[in-house]
Amino acid sequence: MNKYSNELINNFPEYLFNEINQKKIAARHSGKDIIDLGYGNPDLPTHDKVVEKLIETAKLKKNHKYSVSKGIFGLREAIAIKYEKNYQVNLDANSNVVNTIGSKEGLTHLLMSVLNPSDKVVVQDPSYPIHHFAPLIARAETIKVNCLEKSAFLTELNDILKKTKIKLLLISFPHNPTTLTVDQIFYDSLVELAEKYNFLIVNDFAYSDIYFEGNKPPSLLSSDKNLQHSVELYSLTKGYSMAGWRVGFAVGNADAVAAVTKLKSYIDYGTFQPIQIASTVALNELDEYPFELSTVYKERRELVVEHLKDLEFIVQESDATMFVWAKLPEKFHKDSLKFSLDILEKSNVALSPGVGFGKFGEGYIRIALVENKQRIRQAMKNIKAAL
Repeated sequence: MNKYSNELINNFPEYLFNEINQKKIAARHSGKDIIDLGYGNPDLPTHDKVVEKLIETAKLKKNHKYSVSKGIFGLREAIAIKYEKNYQVNLDANSNVVNTIGSKEGLTHLLMSVLNPSDKVVVQDPSYPIHHFAPLIARAETIKVNCLEKSAFLTELNDILKKTKIKLLLISFPHNPTTLTVDQIFYDSLVELAEKYNFLIVNDFAYSDIYFEGNKPPSLLSSDKNLQHSVELYSLTKGYSMAGWRVGFAVGNADAVAAVTKLKSYIDYGTFQPIQIASTVALNELDEYPFELSTVYKERRELVVEHLKDLEFIVQESDATMFVWAKLPEKFHKDSLKFSLDILEKSNVALSPGVGFGKFGEGYIRIALVENKQRIRQAMKNIKAAL
């Protein structure tokens, strides 16, 4: 136990991906060529127009000063225009939008802003790890609901609401890690529940721009156009391949946006202004780029799915995200961490064990589509040889 950390930090559970990460680093240090399909870090480049605008604006001395914590107006206006065009949702750039340093920071500060100690939060399980930890940072209590199947999730949520007062429902569709998507009717049902039981819905919409066959994921806000019960977290990380740029947004309910904006004003001075200006170019001028990236991810997905099915994995059908979610063959006894460690040792391929995303992820693996097709083909060949 660290004597200089507080009770919250000392009680954080061990990050289940640490063992995989340590072995991956050790293998690379020993000279092994590790094909990393575990970490969802996009390999595709940021568009040249965005990079060129960053270089241009970084040369201007006036942009080297502190920026605006909530984001420059042009950037906030750009995301408002995108929501109007794509989802027919009217956002006021001043009251319904705040720029965040990626969706991960945005989510954590949002929850710190709207939750009180001991408030109850419903969280999906399995889920991206920060969805489990952000409520804990806000000192809230989590109620975890199995989200491997959408209708069962709704049924269990209804049962919880009948007997428990919750402050917030935290969801993410398209979903990481399961790749599940939902339709507008699903969101309509959630908003009806929020109106009935008076809670806030927060949707992590980080994978909104990576989808296939024209099946554009709907926005939660389209089911709550008065923005009474909903906040959405949007990110340029995946759809525009800008992971390291750390540009995200919290959009929706004015009270919730005002709360996180106020907190952020005490904590940061916003993202480096040239990054904000360049990101405005991405939103205003590069509508087609997410489609180009999605085409690449679709081809990679088809390659992985073909090989996994040959190896008797049960693959979650999906038309979105940059991941493949697959159930382990029965002979591996549903121990996803052991399976992933064995694969890393025997095939030099890193995968994410499903249990790292929550207890209901046990028995599954997640594969990130972040290598080119040649490398992915080699990874699948290595895994087949190891099995």
